[in-house]
Amino acid sequence: MIRIVLTDIEGTTSSLSFVKDVLFPYSKKKLADFLSRHKEDPKVKAILEEVRKIEEGDPVEVLTRWIEEDRKITPLKELQGLIWEEGYKSGELKGHIYEDAYEKLKEWKEKGLKIYVYSSGSVKAQKLLFSHTQLGDITHLFSGYFDTKIGNKKDPESYRRISEKVGVPPGGILFLSDNPDEIKAAAEAGMKVIRVAREGENEIIERFPYPQVRSFYEIDPFRHGRL
Repeated sequence: MIRIVLTDIEGTTSSLSFVKDVLFPYSKKKLADFLSRHKEDPKVKAILEEVRKIEEGDPVEVLTRWIEEDRKITPLKELQGLIWEEGYKSGELKGHIYEDAYEKLKEWKEKGLKIYVYSSGSVKAQKLLFSHTQLGDITHLFSGYFDTKIGNKKDPESYRRISEKVGVPPGGILFLSDNPDEIKAAAEAGMKVIRVAREGENEIIERFPYPQVRSFYEIDPFRHGRL
C-alpha cells in the first residue's frame, strides 16, 4: 500500500524549460555580482570553500562552467538557491508548476498520502520555487524535501536513506520522475516507480521496464500505475 509519493521537480512537476531557460541563465547572469555583494556572508564563504575543495581555480569561473554543464554538485545548488531567493523576493522570478501536477498532488494529500520532494536542486531552491509559483504558495502540500545531501539521485542507496528518513518501507513509496536512471535506481531500492514523459519534453522509451505516463492525470498511487 502506497503511503508516500516522492516526486522529482524538473520535467516532472515543473517544466524543463523553466529550469534550463529561466533559472539556470538567471543564476549564471547574477553569479559574479552576488558573490561580490555577499563575500563576507558566512554561508557564501562556506560554499566557496567547498567549491575550492572540489576544483581549483577562480570560483566564479568554476561555478559558471558548472552551471553551463548542469553539474549536480551540492555547493553549486546551494549557491543557486541563494541567488534565486533574491530573484523570487524581487519578483524577477516566478516558479512554474504544471496544473495537472498541482491538482493531483492536492488530491492525494487530501486522501491521506504524504508528499515529499527529491530534487538535485537544493532544499532551499525547492521551497522557493513552490512558494512562488504561478498558482501561489503551494508548500502546504509537502511534508518534506530532499536534495543531493541525501545522496546522488541515480544511486539506489539514496532512496533507501529517504525510506529510512520518512519511516516508511520502500514498497510503501511511489517515486515519480522523468529521468529513467532515477526511476531504475528507485526501483532497485524497492520503491514503486512511474516515469513522467511529458509531451514535448520527453519521449516514451520503448521497452522500458517500468510504467510511463504523459501527465499526473494518468497516475493512481493507490493502484501503482495508470488509471
